[in-house]
Amino acid sequence: MTESFDILVIGLGAHGSSALYHLARTGKRVAGIDRFTPPHLHGSSHGQSRIIREAYHENPVYVPFIREAYSLWEELQREAGRTLMVRTGGLLLGRADTTVVVGARLSAETHGIAFEWLEAADIRRRFPAFRPNDDTVGVLEKRAGILFPEECIKAHLAGAAARGAEIRCEEIVQKIEACGDGVEVKTSKGRYLAGRVIVSAGAWVGELLPELGLPLTLERQVVCWFEGGGAVLRPDRMPVYIWEYEEGRKFYGFPDMGQGIKIGFHHGGKHISPDELRQDAGVGEIGEIQEIARSWLAIEPVFEAASVCMYTNTPDENFIIDEYPGAPQILILSPCSGHGFKFSSVVGKIASDWAMGRPVGFDLRPFALGRW
Repeated sequence: MTESFDILVIGLGAHGSSALYHLARTGKRVAGIDRFTPPHLHGSSHGQSRIIREAYHENPVYVPFIREAYSLWEELQREAGRTLMVRTGGLLLGRADTTVVVGARLSAETHGIAFEWLEAADIRRRFPAFRPNDDTVGVLEKRAGILFPEECIKAHLAGAAARGAEIRCEEIVQKIEACGDGVEVKTSKGRYLAGRVIVSAGAWVGELLPELGLPLTLERQVVCWFEGGGAVLRPDRMPVYIWEYEEGRKFYGFPDMGQGIKIGFHHGGKHISPDELRQDAGVGEIGEIQEIARSWLAIEPVFEAASVCMYTNTPDENFIIDEYPGAPQILILSPCSGHGFKFSSVVGKIASDWAMGRPVGFDLRPFALGRW
């Protein structure tokens, strides 16, 4: 049996759940399909917490997006009636010439973001959880904080369902094909026709659209939770942070939100295929993160738990937000190279505006497929 919708969303993780939420507000007949039941442990949108920050060290081009994302997260939080975001402040650490520090300062100065410049002694005094070398400096921004990803996805999907969107879980998309001015989608359970389709399948986008030859790599990324530091690890005394401790090598972390502090490396994981992801952090993977905690934080880290997710990386680590070449009724969202969750509130709205033929209000050229 064939079902017809105005707009179909494939993949209901960070960006897809947001897109479905915003589309459901338009009154169009919309549906979302996911191979699992989101939120789940099989992709890139789990692990209890994600950093949200404004002085964006990757590139100042992201700052207008993140400012709108903050507003949309706050709106969703009010609608959901529960906490989706907490402000802790954010600290970008490294030597003065590292990409994290230089980039954060550039974004702050380009866009007029309030920040404090901290020397190593300032960092030790203000935030005793950190153990910086004498040549370490920091860019401290006040609006940074934590998003709770599973709760955010639940809120987006609940809001979409309440407005009439249909949600199809445990259904694997097998083929996406432009058909006239619409799109045909075949799945493990049926066949769909839609006027427009949004593909937000994360790590599976390369498999769904193999003809595009997208230059993507998938990394297995382990994060750990540790106990052992006491009051200095609480969110009122420890901000979220990203630390470039050696040139090109970064780790990031969160204060203790009740289950210990969370720490992970940014990039450097083993390359895998999407269906190879397992929640089986090894002793060596845990030990490497434990040693980072021991070296750079005021903690004797006692391991509590671990989780494993995926980064789906583009060569330049910028997103993909672009129409399928030759089929403008298909929009590709993501991959996000490990830094995309915070933007999903606004990226979902951009996708909805695209589907409705409205101006999206942002310059999407940095995320075009043609840059390769």
